[in-house]
Amino acid sequence: MMTTLVVIRHLQIGDRVFSHGSELPPDLLPQEAVDLHIDRKELAEFDVCERRSIYRLLHRFSGCSETERLSNEETQQLALF
Repeated sequence: MMTTLVVIRHLQIGDRVFSHGSELPPDLLPQEAVDLHIDRKELAEFDVCERRSIYRLLHRFSGCSETERLSNEETQQLALF
């Protein structure tokens, strides 16, 4: 099951700073660190059905190995042809 990780409050990982509502890039942290941040209420985990991942939708630009596709309706409404 794919999930999206969202920062709940200010979070700094290395030299990167994430603000409230930012999406954490996939594979940025090992699972143990993700679990720790979730326990500390610094990250929230959403099922893909609840919140789609911009990193997976734009995988060609973000370098994410996981992909997610737009629905036909979304493609017609949002995509540039």
